Amino acid sequence: MDVTAPDPFTELLDQVADLSDQLVFLQRLIPQALALTDEAQATGLVQQAAALINTPGAALHVRGEWLGETPGWLRGVQPPGHAAVLPAGAVHTGAPFCGAWRLTAVLAVPLEQGWLALWGKRDFQAGERELISTLAQLLDAALRAMQGRREAARYAMQERDRRQAQAVWRAVTPEALSTPPGYHLHLHSQPASDFGGDFQFQEAEWIVAGDVSGKGLPAAIITAMFASAFTVAARSASLNSTLGEALHDHLERSGAFCTLAAMQVRPDGQLRVLNIGHPPVLLRRADGRLEEVRASAPPLGTFPLLHVDVERVWLHPGDALLVYSDGLFEAEDASGVPFGLERTRQLASEVAPTAFIRQAVAGLRGFEVGDDLTLLVLQRDPAARGVQRRLPGDLQALATLSEALREAVPPDHPALMPAELAITELFVNAVRHGGAREVTLRAHTSGADILVTLMDDGSPFDPRSAAPQEGGELREHGYGLLIAQRCAREWHYARKAQFNRQTLRLRAPDLSALI
Repeated sequence: MDVTAPDPFTELLDQVADLSDQLVFLQRLIPQALALTDEAQATGLVQQAAALINTPGAALHVRGEWLGETPGWLRGVQPPGHAAVLPAGAVHTGAPFCGAWRLTAVLAVPLEQGWLALWGKRDFQAGERELISTLAQLLDAALRAMQGRREAARYAMQERDRRQAQAVWRAVTPEALSTPPGYHLHLHSQPASDFGGDFQFQEAEWIVAGDVSGKGLPAAIITAMFASAFTVAARSASLNSTLGEALHDHLERSGAFCTLAAMQVRPDGQLRVLNIGHPPVLLRRADGRLEEVRASAPPLGTFPLLHVDVERVWLHPGDALLVYSDGLFEAEDASGVPFGLERTRQLASEVAPTAFIRQAVAGLRGFEVGDDLTLLVLQRDPAARGVQRRLPGDLQALATLSEALREAVPPDHPALMPAELAITELFVNAVRHGGAREVTLRAHTSGADILVTLMDDGSPFDPRSAAPQEGGELREHGYGLLIAQRCAREWHYARKAQFNRQTLRLRAPDLSALI
């Protein structure tokens, strides 16, 4: 009897013991795999499995990289397409590779996002291969679950940050603004994403709208910064220079720029309008006639802000300012044709200010709005007392001029008579010296003041530059200009398209100064 021959019973007991160890390992593996929080723990499970089957070397390759120390020769092995054993001698593990110690077989098992390798034995038994294949399946599920938890946590953090950023942006750029007394205010704010580059806000008497280049969180950050800077600038003596100092360098460094349309709104209908690089602000008169307040400076962040014109306009009852962003006129139809500025002007002229936003949004059906869309309408109360009258460029219309003024001004108003004299003189100047064929009078009162806008289509002429005659006796020419100067608390002239526009704030003068 050969006493060196293996005892079958002993071999069976060894196999049962190995199987028992593997079952215990698998029982422990499942909860560990479910609790996997990082790749290092996954590598630890592979090392435990290797120790269980008496395999000296093991390594895990996940998402393009080996985890932990790996011998150089293993880095040259191609990832397997299926579980396989590379027999001893099939892989060169000698110098100059590190970790070489003897001829070894390599058990390679693919994962969904990588593979695992075990080596250091001349062969792997079927049960060992089965164990490692089971481990690979569990690792696949565990790594996917871990990645899912990470993505969910990252998404939750991003979602929290997004909500916080959106809340900050909406606090700076509210969906509704307070309506100034004596006006109607309508706003449509439609960002292209959760937070856009368009903005609108109020600061004291100012209503501000604008557009920051870009979209998303970077634009929202600049918007918040701009709102803070404007708050400070609006309280300074020089709004435009303070804005430039506060924002230009930062915008230039960040490669961003910002357009701005700002309106200082007074209860009596006087507005100061500032346009820095923004699309033309439309002044829509109650009769549908349009005027424009064009940009007088490039966008902030492009060039240093040296000078910006502030345009003064009176909004008479029914007049409105229309502010819009490039999301309106740059929207394109299926053929790539933009909505366009001309269609915007036509819509503004043809529809009532209260319907402009509704009609603009309806008109965009069939157009792709690829940018933030902001529409803002500020209208002077049309129910307030006032007058808007177009008169022919004929001196016989002087009587009609006086009648029109009295529609807006009570007969006992202290400035009525001097206002009649001043407006008559300006009408005569426009017809006689400017060759005007049409003169439009717009007027309303505010306390002791009469606010007048006079427009004519004559040749360019600023009557403020004419030298009035001295007072002391009545004269046909010049005395009216003197009256206008003496009772005008404000008198502004602008050439708008083909029209001369004069805005006057008239109050009864000190008559003793005329004698």
